[in-house]
Amino acid sequence: MMIDRVSRVRSLPRAGETVAALASGVFAGGKGANQAAAAARCGARVRMLGRTGRDGAFIVDALRDAGVATGEISTADPVAGSATVLVAESGENAIVIAPEANTRIVLAEIEAFLQRAAQGDIVLFQNECSCLHEGIAHAASRALRVWLNAAPADARLGALKLEKLTGLVVNETEAEALTGEREPARALEALAARMPAATVIVTLGANGAIAALGRARYAHRGFTVDAVDTVGCGDAFVGAYLAAIAEGRDIAQALARANAAGALAAMREGAMPSLPSRDEVEVAAALPERTRLKERPRAAAAAGLRVPTACVRCGYDLTGKAVGQKCSECGHTVELVGAVPPPPFTRAFVERIRRGAQLTRLGALVILLVPIVFLAGAIVSRSIRGFIGAEFVGWTLLVFVPLMAFQLVSQAVGTARIAVPSLPLRTRRMILIAGAVRAIGFLLTGAMVLNARFDWVDLPDGRWMTVIFLGIVPAAVIASDIVLVWMLRSVVAALNAHVAQRHRVAASIARAAIFAVPVIALFPFTGWYFAPTLWAMCVAICHKEVVESARAALRRMEAGPRSAGSA
Repeated sequence: MMIDRVSRVRSLPRAGETVAALASGVFAGGKGANQAAAAARCGARVRMLGRTGRDGAFIVDALRDAGVATGEISTADPVAGSATVLVAESGENAIVIAPEANTRIVLAEIEAFLQRAAQGDIVLFQNECSCLHEGIAHAASRALRVWLNAAPADARLGALKLEKLTGLVVNETEAEALTGEREPARALEALAARMPAATVIVTLGANGAIAALGRARYAHRGFTVDAVDTVGCGDAFVGAYLAAIAEGRDIAQALARANAAGALAAMREGAMPSLPSRDEVEVAAALPERTRLKERPRAAAAAGLRVPTACVRCGYDLTGKAVGQKCSECGHTVELVGAVPPPPFTRAFVERIRRGAQLTRLGALVILLVPIVFLAGAIVSRSIRGFIGAEFVGWTLLVFVPLMAFQLVSQAVGTARIAVPSLPLRTRRMILIAGAVRAIGFLLTGAMVLNARFDWVDLPDGRWMTVIFLGIVPAAVIASDIVLVWMLRSVVAALNAHVAQRHRVAASIARAAIFAVPVIALFPFTGWYFAPTLWAMCVAICHKEVVESARAALRRMEAGPRSAGSA
């Protein structure tokens, strides 16, 4: 885990040369962190063991947003690992790392971390951390699939026991350090001879990658891009490759996805911010080798983000300041301002949607009790009074109020939980507005009913009160639910999970049928029975589709790739 301090320059400086940076910034990085995030964004279920300082806590937040389980990452180290990165206009880079916290991971932490791993899970090591040899040996003894990205290349690589590995990923420099062969193809053959039962991959930068497993040889020539920043491209490659292998893809398919991820990452600035999504990788991987990929919008520019011209806290001029630097006047950290892009769907967000939809559905089902309450009240009133009169209205509505109170709370809370930050902003706003209108409508209706029973406040009689409480308020509530059930289509689409045909068909019918509720409600007396019933059924059925979509998405996460990364 590294704090990447990146400076963009026209060209990389030669020995003894001083150059001025064109721009600079601070990003979450480190090979382990980048690879864990890359695998998670490609659909893998990832845990990470790592260590950083308090100033590196934002890396943990970035990993969590990418979908990585971060419970075993410590931020208690006195000095975080960091990297000084120079990026030339051509996209080439030079990096100096100070591992610091990464070198203070102890074997006991690795053993505890691997204790939860099941036989056959993938564990990925990098050469940035301590206890590399011991960790690999322990992981191999637990029958895990042990992969190593042997970067950065240093003297420790020569002592590695490669026979314990399931797979090895190196670039041309690292392959030469391990074999002494400058030619990548010859280096691959030398490594394959030392690891006959393991997969060996040599990445070739813009020229793709070559691989070997036993006697089989593989090659993918990569894709053509206009590189903006090549920092993190190798990490995107490794994460995407292992995510594909964990899914059960073969080596050829995994190489295509890995090269696609690396090429897409080169088209954005930063390491972790540049990592592509699973959908982007799959689309690019299906294209022929050497295809020129279209440039993706920069994350900040696409979302309208920018560096503020003045400090948001004290108003001090920030000209020349970069993201992550401090305001000279008050010390406030400079952050991008503007519309923030939604975070990706994580297990926590999907679980929140499922529970919110279940709660809202339960509140809708309570409405089905309304006809029963009214019918029971009518029967009791008729048996006692012989007619349906004020006594029926008073006591029936008094029973009706607790049901509406439960419905009000459950649907308000459930609707708010469905509107997770990962949804499109318009969808979130419409869901929240619809929930608020419905809650206010039921609150006003409940207050009116209680006031009619206990006569707390003298309300003006006449036509306007009738119009408000029997016309405007019910119409607003019904309209809000019509908007809500149609917005739920966007939630189902965003979850992108397979749902049984019967749920999709039922929800489509319910979304059409809910338009009949206002018409039925126009008929006196019978509207009291049939309108709430149809209304509740439509709302409940549409939320059932969301519940099943969320469950399918959670099952996909559970059954999907399983990978454990050690930074």
